[in-house]
Amino acid sequence: MIVKDEAGSLQRCLNAVKDVVDEIIVVDTGSIDDTTEIARLHGAVVIRTEWNGDFSEARNLSLAAATKPWILVLDADEVWVQTPQMKTELMRLLAASRDDVWGYWIQVTSLLGVSGEERVTDAVCRLFRADPRIAFQGRIHEEIASSIMALIPQGVLHSRLEVIHYGYMEQVITAKNKGARNMQLIRFALNQEGDQPELLYALATEWFQQAKYDEALRLLQPLLAQLTPECGYHSDLVLKTAYAWRESGSPERALAVVEAWAPVYEDFPDLLELGAVLELDQGREDVALNWLKQAKSAASTASRYTSVSGAGTYRSLTLEGMAYERAGRWAEAEAAYTAALGLQPGSLPAWQRLLLLAAATGRPHAIASVAARVSLPPAAWQALIPAALAAHRPEWLLRHAAALAGPLRAQPLAAGLALAQLGEDAAARAALQPWAAHAQRGPEAALALWALGHKQPGVRNARAAARQQAALPAAAHAAEALLLRGATARSSGLACSPPRGATPGLAAPAPSGVLAAAQALAGVGAWAAWLRLLQALPPRGALALLAALPPAARCGLLRVPASVREGLLALCGTPDGAQQPHADEVPAPERTAHAVLAGTLALLAGRQNLAREWAKSAQLTARQPAATGRPAKTIPPGLHTLLRLTAPGAASADEYTNQCNMLLVHL
Repeated sequence: MIVKDEAGSLQRCLNAVKDVVDEIIVVDTGSIDDTTEIARLHGAVVIRTEWNGDFSEARNLSLAAATKPWILVLDADEVWVQTPQMKTELMRLLAASRDDVWGYWIQVTSLLGVSGEERVTDAVCRLFRADPRIAFQGRIHEEIASSIMALIPQGVLHSRLEVIHYGYMEQVITAKNKGARNMQLIRFALNQEGDQPELLYALATEWFQQAKYDEALRLLQPLLAQLTPECGYHSDLVLKTAYAWRESGSPERALAVVEAWAPVYEDFPDLLELGAVLELDQGREDVALNWLKQAKSAASTASRYTSVSGAGTYRSLTLEGMAYERAGRWAEAEAAYTAALGLQPGSLPAWQRLLLLAAATGRPHAIASVAARVSLPPAAWQALIPAALAAHRPEWLLRHAAALAGPLRAQPLAAGLALAQLGEDAAARAALQPWAAHAQRGPEAALALWALGHKQPGVRNARAAARQQAALPAAAHAAEALLLRGATARSSGLACSPPRGATPGLAAPAPSGVLAAAQALAGVGAWAAWLRLLQALPPRGALALLAALPPAARCGLLRVPASVREGLLALCGTPDGAQQPHADEVPAPERTAHAVLAGTLALLAGRQNLAREWAKSAQLTARQPAATGRPAKTIPPGLHTLLRLTAPGAASADEYTNQCNMLLVHL
């Protein structure tokens, strides 16, 4: 091991490996905490050295001190998987190793996010013979496999050994500022050693992880043209290049990269999945399903590559469900999500897609079926509550009351909101009122009570209204001012909705607090007041608020009265407004999104011709030059669907209404 200031994680690492190894050698590069004391308590030989920015030099110092025939390399933020099977596998490998086997690939599983909810696996040579000819190479992202393969080209074999890596979790990255440190080391190494491909790839990786894809592509493209699959990180180079092209707005170039290298990496599920995503971007669901079929066939070989958890298994099945959704094949989409949850019950993306599918197409049995067949974790049940409330499906909470008992205690306002959605407003008020003075829940409860007051304005007397007004959160005060302004405009005969041909977007967006107030009104089903609030906003603000709704909340719009839906459509103006003077002051992507939203609302209102006009307007706008001055080369997936649903004869297709519903949900 090499370490520096690892007192917080070193003990966990050494405890896990103490019964596996015969000696522990730790090279310390300048710790000022208790790292070296912890190492010595575990019987380690500690070598102190000055850090000079070269990881390989420090690693090789530790190798030189090893006295046993085989070496296992770990980092302090890693943990050897402690199972009897793992120890048996290790002993078997070392006892049975042939003379031509000099090392083994170990699966390093890196936990990502806040709590390790996502994982990335990588095959890294960490177990190898002790030999002076074997040494680490590279100042940063150092590796030893190339040194072994220079001696024996086929000398490193795959194993079933695994190490868990905690160093990519958000709190660790933030605490250690790894991005800045890596950038500094890479730039120093480039100055010292010139443009070595490994260093350029390391720099590109840092840009990639910072989502600076144009910077990354300047390095990835020439490297991809220069290097071959034998270089050890070529598969990751291909994947990153394709992904960066997609994120930079060139999906066709991304797809060209995937198609060029898929025959070489036909067992790399992540690359095949990316091919499916790119085809979904283009509205080609059938082709995407073919890519996913290949990805699932390659699931068993994911560990040979740098691979995200679920590639080829539950993640591919979730993408498969999305493809079936786009094609209007609800039963097959449901089956794909159910299969994904069967493999990984904690897969929230699959669960959330299933919840939305159930809400938009009226398939509550899909949730009940999964609940009966799969042992869902607490996080899945917790996610059901806000999804059901946002989608205005309170009956789901009643149906699964037993399983939701614990999660509902953690979300105490949910019962009151569900009662409001069921029309039991007095009971809802009684359930919410005790929480109005709560230190943490108080503002949200007060906002919900305010929204209930707007659901049945005549119920409140003047004294109660004054009392409530004094306790209102800031978001409600802002909304009240807008509602009052809108009421004044209506009583004066002034139009609150944009006039025919008005250009959306020339007014300022909505105040930030209004979104919370609008969500509160929608949450209790005060739809008339919700619509009046949107009508009181400038056109751009109202449309931005609608566009900002999460998918579950857009499911809720499917439950609003027809009059409210017509009011939303009126807010959008008319398609010819997009061609008015000054329309170019609004970014083209925003105008495209507005046109797709308007076209979808027109479909839901049964206005097929108007929807077709909006679709044509959106298609025209989507092709206009972006801020870069380059014409857009692709159109948003939602527009693909809108164009299909407004084509002649489309309205006579089976499940047409559900297809329109799903378009609204996944805009």
